[in-house]
Amino acid sequence: MTNEKPLVLLINNLETISHLFVNSLKLFFGDRIQMEAHFGLQPITQEQMNQADLILLSDIKLLDDQPKPPAHVPILVARRTIDLNNLDRLMDLKPGTRCLFVSNTLEMVEGAIELLRHLGFAHLSFIPYVPGTSTPLPKKEEVDYAVCHGLPELIPAHFDRIIELGHRPLDLTTIFDIARLLDLSPEKANLYTAEFISDFVRLGRKLTNSVRNERQLNEKLESVLDAVHEGIIATDASGNITVMNAEAEKILKLSTHESIGKRVQDVLPEFQVHMVLESHVEAVNQLTPFRNLYLLVSQVPMMLDGHVLGLVISFQDVTKVQQLEQEIRKKSTQLGLMTKYSFDHIIGCSPSTQANRLVAMKLAESDFTILITGENGTGKEVFAQAIHQHSIRRDGPFVPVNFAGLTESLVESELFGYEEGSFTGARKGGKMGLFELAHNGTIFLDEIGDAPLSIQASLLRVLQERQVMRVGGHRVIPINVRVIAATNRNLVEMIQRGTFREDLYYRLNVLPLKIPALRDRGEDIMVLINYFLQKKNKVLTFSPDVEELLLKYSWPGNIRELENFIHYAVVIAEGNRVELCHLPEQILLAASSATMPSEPEDLEETIDFLSRHGALHEYMSILQILASCSKRQERIGRQTLNALLPVPMTDAQIRQRLHYLSRTGCIEVGNKKQGTRLSAYGFTLLEKWKARV
Repeated sequence: MTNEKPLVLLINNLETISHLFVNSLKLFFGDRIQMEAHFGLQPITQEQMNQADLILLSDIKLLDDQPKPPAHVPILVARRTIDLNNLDRLMDLKPGTRCLFVSNTLEMVEGAIELLRHLGFAHLSFIPYVPGTSTPLPKKEEVDYAVCHGLPELIPAHFDRIIELGHRPLDLTTIFDIARLLDLSPEKANLYTAEFISDFVRLGRKLTNSVRNERQLNEKLESVLDAVHEGIIATDASGNITVMNAEAEKILKLSTHESIGKRVQDVLPEFQVHMVLESHVEAVNQLTPFRNLYLLVSQVPMMLDGHVLGLVISFQDVTKVQQLEQEIRKKSTQLGLMTKYSFDHIIGCSPSTQANRLVAMKLAESDFTILITGENGTGKEVFAQAIHQHSIRRDGPFVPVNFAGLTESLVESELFGYEEGSFTGARKGGKMGLFELAHNGTIFLDEIGDAPLSIQASLLRVLQERQVMRVGGHRVIPINVRVIAATNRNLVEMIQRGTFREDLYYRLNVLPLKIPALRDRGEDIMVLINYFLQKKNKVLTFSPDVEELLLKYSWPGNIRELENFIHYAVVIAEGNRVELCHLPEQILLAASSATMPSEPEDLEETIDFLSRHGALHEYMSILQILASCSKRQERIGRQTLNALLPVPMTDAQIRQRLHYLSRTGCIEVGNKKQGTRLSAYGFTLLEKWKARV
C-alpha cells in the first residue's frame, strides 16, 4: 500500500449511487481512508488506477472501457441490500399483485427480485423490465404497480401507481470485505451496524402503528428478519421473547421454539434488558461478552402513545471479523480475479483464426502449462482468459501478471508475497503474492520475455515444485495453479543471447500456441471492424478505396490498432461514410509508400520534381479537383477536369500535367474512358502542400 491512508476508487453508473457508497464508507471508516468517486462517463486515468489500493464497483462491466488496473489492486463488486424504510408499502399488497420491476440493467432487476423473494415477498408477481432492451413491456391493465430502486425516471409515463424503494445501500459483508482487504480494524463497525439495524427498528415502529394487522405484519417482519445477517430479538412490554430470527438462533445457539415466551432476563441475563424497559431509553452499540463471543448489542424500546409495547434487540458477532481474516485466501478468488473473455470473444472467420480457436479449446481441457506467442495487440490475453474460462479451473481465480509493468525491485515481492518486517515499508501482517492469490486457478504470466534473469530462476523453482516462499519468510506454501505465459519476443533468440533461461523456456513451452498477426489473416479485418462498430452501436460504411487500403495495410499494432482506428473513424467521419480524407496519416503514408515509384522517394522530392516540370499551383489545382471528386466516388475525364480549373490549359498542357502526376504516384489514370482519380499518396501530398501554404 503506497498511500499514507488507503485509497478506495469508487466507480458507479450514477452520481446518486456514488454518494450513497461514499456516505456509507465515511460512516464506517471515518477519515481512515481516502475515497475518489467516478460516475457516468467521467474518465479514469491509468495513474489513478495505479494509485488505488482497492477498486469498488457497482458493476464489473464498468471496467470494460477503462485503463487496466494493476494486478495487485483488489477489485470488489459491491454486494448491496435493500432499504427497508419503504418495504411496508410492499407488505400492504395482496398476494398475486402484479408488480412491474424497472431498472437500468437486467442483472439489477433480477437480483432485486430474487432478494425480495428471499425477504418474504414471493407471494407477489414481479415482472422484470429494462427500457431499451428486448424485455417486453406489458400493457397498463396487466400491471398493478410499477416498482423501482431509485430510478423513477425509467418507468414509462403511462404507469401512475409507483412504489419507490430507494437506492440499494451497501451490504455489511461488503463493508467487512473492504476492512479486511485494507487491513483496517472495524473500530466504527458499530456505527454502520447501528445505521443498518435502525432500519429494522424503524420498520418495527411502523408495525406497531397498526394493531389490527399486528399478526400479519409480525409474520412478514419475521420473514424479513430471517433474511438478514444480524441477530434480532423482539419482546413484549414484560420482556417476554416474541420474535427470534434465524441469525439470533445461530449466534446464541438457542432454540427459537424453546425461547419464545420466556423472559429475556432469564434466557440472556448478559443483555440486561430490564434497564431499557424501565428507563424507556435506548441502549445502542453496547459491547457485550456472551460465552466465548463478543457481541455488539443495541436495544430500542417500541413506544406507542407513551407506552412501551416491547423491545427490539439487535446484535452481531464481532469476533466473526477475526474469523473472516482466516478466509482471505478463499475469498480473494472472488474479489475481481475473474475473466471477462471467453471463446465467443475471439472474432474472425479466417482459417487461421478458426484453427487457433479449436487448438486453444483442446489445450484448455488439459492442465499443462501453455506458452502463447504473438505480436503486440494480437489478443494473447483474450486467448488466455478464454482458455481459463473453458478449463476445469473456471470457478477459480484468474490472476494476470505483466512483467513489463513490474520493476526488478518489486517483482519478487509481488509474485511470491512477503512477511511482516521483511523490508522497509512492508505491510503489517505481510502480504500474499500473486501465485498464492491464483491458488486453485490460473496465473497468466504476460510479457514473460521481460522477466529479469534474477527472477527466472525463482520462477523455474515454483513451476517445478509448485511451492512458494514469501520474501523474508521460512515457510513453504504449496500452491495449485495452472500457468499460462505469453510473449511477443523470440525466446529462442533470447536464449542464444543469454537473456532467457533455456530450462525455463522448456518448462513454459509445454503446450505452444502461436497467434498470427492481423496482416496474415486479412479475412478477419472487416469482420473485426463490424464487431467493434456493433460494440459502439455505430454504423459506418467505407468507400471502395478505403476498404482496399484497410485490407492492404499491414496493421503493425494488430487488433489493438484496428480498434483504435474505429474510434478515430467514428469521431472523424462525416455522416456514416468513411472516405480517404478520413483515414489517419499513418495508413495513408503506408499506402503511399507501397505505391510510390522508387524515384522520387518522398514528398519533398515529389514537390521539387513537379516544380521543375511546370507551375506547382497548377498541379495542386488538379489534385484539389480530384480530391473533391474522390469524396463523391467519381472519376473524371481530361476535358471535364480542364473545364473546372481556375485557368484552363491546352490539351497538351493538361496531358503533360497528368503524366507527371501519374509518374509520381499522385493519381491513377484509368484505361480508355475510365477517367482519373486521386491516390492516397496524392491526397497526402495535397494536405502537405496546403499546410505549407
